[in-house]
Amino acid sequence: MSRRIPRNVYLLGLLSLFNDVTADMITPLLPAYLAAMGLGAGFLGVMEGLANSLSNVTMLFSGWMADRTGKNKRLTVLGYGMSVVSRLFLAIPIPAVALAARVSDRIGKGIRTAPRDRLLTASVEKKYWGEAFGVQRAMDHAGSLVGPAIAAWLLAAFELKLSTLFLVACVPSVLSLLLIPRGIQETRDSREKSDASLSWKKLPPSMKRYVGVIFIAALSTPSELFLLMRMKDLGMEDYQTPLAWLLMTLMTLLSAYAGGVLADRWSRRRTIALGWALFAAVYAAFAFTRRLDAAWVLLAAYGLHMGLVESAERAYPSRVSDPSIRGTALGWYYFAYGMGLLPASVAFGFVWKAWGAEPAFLMSAVLTLVAIFLLAFVPSDRLINIPKKEEG
Repeated sequence: MSRRIPRNVYLLGLLSLFNDVTADMITPLLPAYLAAMGLGAGFLGVMEGLANSLSNVTMLFSGWMADRTGKNKRLTVLGYGMSVVSRLFLAIPIPAVALAARVSDRIGKGIRTAPRDRLLTASVEKKYWGEAFGVQRAMDHAGSLVGPAIAAWLLAAFELKLSTLFLVACVPSVLSLLLIPRGIQETRDSREKSDASLSWKKLPPSMKRYVGVIFIAALSTPSELFLLMRMKDLGMEDYQTPLAWLLMTLMTLLSAYAGGVLADRWSRRRTIALGWALFAAVYAAFAFTRRLDAAWVLLAAYGLHMGLVESAERAYPSRVSDPSIRGTALGWYYFAYGMGLLPASVAFGFVWKAWGAEPAFLMSAVLTLVAIFLLAFVPSDRLINIPKKEEG
């Protein structure tokens, strides 16, 4: 354990790890679970759109609440706890229960994310923030890799029903929530309160343009579960579904560091545009492919796109905003994505149900190209002046 990375960081990382083991044992199997209840793309679109949009919207308010109250640990544990309890109800094969459980799970994510990150940064010297976040993200992604592998093994070896598997999947996150938070401590800095405001007017003009473009980009980004649904239509077996999710996560993990370096050394806007262009190409190809082996390659490319844009999209708000409103700027970024994700998944599911998968995938590809065009009118972060104390 690195001396410059305190215990808090590792404990928060462990919470993320065990939470993601549970989440990624369940999430990739949701399309098959819904299909067994007679539900298809339309229901999946409503469920994922509502869940993910509310998650991102909640992030704006939970970050503001953490700034105002200084109760980061309490909000973090509340968010993880809400997700743990919600996933237990997913084992009940009733559509309304599944919808409510999935939405509650994602709202839990929205509650915990900003307070957790605020507690992490307050626990570490500023010059080690990058390393601290690296530890937390590495442990988070490790859980995302382990979860699907365990789910695939359980399905292949024991032929469990999905509802039974969902209950088994909850064991790691329940145990971690009972044991790990006891060791997490609020710090003097994390307890500090502020008069933070959610005012849109305080955002710089460049950030306002960026938020608008992010909203358009989110409109073209339906849930990743539609990719798995498409692969299932092409012949993918249920036990292979977690492996597909694992492949996507692995490619995201492998490309995330490269995406961050590229954003710093080349350009954040160009890196975002490159990732979005790859997204458009993948979705256009998914519209026309009829081969499962080709779909596996496309899914890997989709994971590559996610890693490319992960750092750059979040770095732009931090770079162009004054330090005093940096949290608010990031909150607005998440808010814009949340507002776009609901209609994105709902519209995608509706088009798929009404006219088929091909028009749905092409619609998202074309809308992404529009977002790339509009991104050209967002000022480069390299042209934004920042205080000297923030440079480097």
